Amino acid sequence: MAAVMGIRRQLHDLSNILTGLLITAGLLKHFVPLTGNGGRYADDLEEGSERAAGLVDDIRREIHRLEALVDKRGESTIVCDARPSLGQQSGEN
Repeated sequence: MAAVMGIRRQLHDLSNILTGLLITAGLLKHFVPLTGNGGRYADDLEEGSERAAGLVDDIRREIHRLEALVDKRGESTIVCDARPSLGQQSGEN
């Protein structure tokens, strides 16, 4: 189960990176005058980040499905989640 925990941490880090990319793309598109291909590049950055975020969610769902199978055997990979202390819902999503 240590491997699953490592993957969950990597997905969390990747999600944070993608959030930064999405924010940056949005700021570029709305507050920076983009000439030439700049607007297209910002659109591509935003679109690619959104697709990647979707893949992260797909992988998370698959990990949760696999964890549910493991849970039936009495094992667990649940870790402390800081989100509730941040006023967010519990869980990775």
